[in-house]
Amino acid sequence: MSNKSENTTKQNTRAPIVTIMGHVDHGKTSILDTLRHTRVQLGEYGGITQHIGAYQIEHKNQKITFIDTPGHAAFTQMRARGGRAADLVVLVIAANEGVMPQTKEAISHIRAAGAPMLVAFNKMDLPGANPQKVKQELAIENVLMEDWGGEIMGVEVSAKTGAGLDKLLDSILLLAEMNTLVGNPEDELEATIIEARLDRKRGVVVSCIVKNGTLRVGDLITASGKEAKVRMLSDDSGKNISSAGPSTPVEILGFKEVPNVGDIVVDKGSELAELAISDNRVEIIGKDAKKLVNIILKADTQGTLEAVKASLADLVSSSVGASFAIKILQASTGDINESDVMLAQSTKGIVLGFNVKIPTNVSDFADDQKVKVKTYKAIYELIEEALEVLEGTAVSEEAKIKGRAHVLKLFKLPSGDVVIGCKVLAGAIKETSRVTIFDKDPADVTELDIPLYIGKVKKLKKGKDEIAVAGKDTECGVLLKPEFLDVEVGNWIEVL
Repeated sequence: MSNKSENTTKQNTRAPIVTIMGHVDHGKTSILDTLRHTRVQLGEYGGITQHIGAYQIEHKNQKITFIDTPGHAAFTQMRARGGRAADLVVLVIAANEGVMPQTKEAISHIRAAGAPMLVAFNKMDLPGANPQKVKQELAIENVLMEDWGGEIMGVEVSAKTGAGLDKLLDSILLLAEMNTLVGNPEDELEATIIEARLDRKRGVVVSCIVKNGTLRVGDLITASGKEAKVRMLSDDSGKNISSAGPSTPVEILGFKEVPNVGDIVVDKGSELAELAISDNRVEIIGKDAKKLVNIILKADTQGTLEAVKASLADLVSSSVGASFAIKILQASTGDINESDVMLAQSTKGIVLGFNVKIPTNVSDFADDQKVKVKTYKAIYELIEEALEVLEGTAVSEEAKIKGRAHVLKLFKLPSGDVVIGCKVLAGAIKETSRVTIFDKDPADVTELDIPLYIGKVKKLKKGKDEIAVAGKDTECGVLLKPEFLDVEVGNWIEVL
């Protein structure tokens, strides 16, 4: 009887699901990328064509699934969720820097998740790498390595050179074997959502990892109280597949509404269906505060949305945020639209976005409705500036952007000068204003985008007349100093 049980367990042993945590810049992403690209070069893994939040590699004829979890400190909520979704956690520590604040934070999340872990001492190729010193610092955090009398395995690696990564994979497989990970493809479906977003072309796109059972095209499933019929499945290489078994990362098309990251995908009508909990409710953060601020939240993905909500909760719970509470009226993915602005206007609220766009027509509509709309590219910006917005001390977006104009026409004067015909869409352009020119809307520009031009306004013209200032909705001609001959229709001018 015991032999049959052991054989059944062995047959149903599944690949380990691993997440990587640690301090920012200690090499989490580098290790993930190196492992992924090494397998591509070795021909052990299909070409990567898309990012679905997880990928699977093969090492010594055994599969390992990695969750690509963000590592920034403000993403603690996402990292904690990664710990729950994963079977094992690799704690990455730069051997030349040691235990840092986010390292300690990660240790706390790993313990809370109850997940087995091993430590990767990264950057061993750098001068000053001292894993023994790091082990001493870990001991202070009650993390005892094997050679310090504890049970935690440690591996010295270099994401840059690839040294030690095979040993890291060996250790992951050993730790997985010690913990006997089981998943039966014949059981009821249970998959964990690791990413969810609304794609303009494809509709709702959900990434998940199957923990038990099998997910098939045509299945009727539910998650977060939202039902779907699976119309397409694709793996981490972008290949369409008909089914996905335990430990397989997969992308689902078929949901009409975006479910919540971290929730469970189950078969419709199954005993596990009650675990798919809906979160479509108004959330109030900081109920005892004197001032209540209504907020509409928008983000690029469901996972990021949760991270933003967690950051706002931390802000309100801090001493500086104790004077107000937040009511999240709506939290969804996608660019900010007029409906969001209308909801904010009717509730006297504000719209906060993260890594999403504010189309020009929506920005103009918000101005007309006198609704504050803010969007951010980095979490720390949200934390810093959201406090100003919530306390009513923030400078308006139009005040920060002194002027923005769209290039409509180009005119060449007999003197050889080029007059840039444009329309001012926000703020104003003044004679002698310092300006930049971009090839796309400055609202979409990130700190990585380099301006085509930086200079000053030499003259402003309206018709044949010279003017001192051109305000919003004014069409005008701009002459630049120094002259910029490569300007094109469709470029954007922003006043600094």
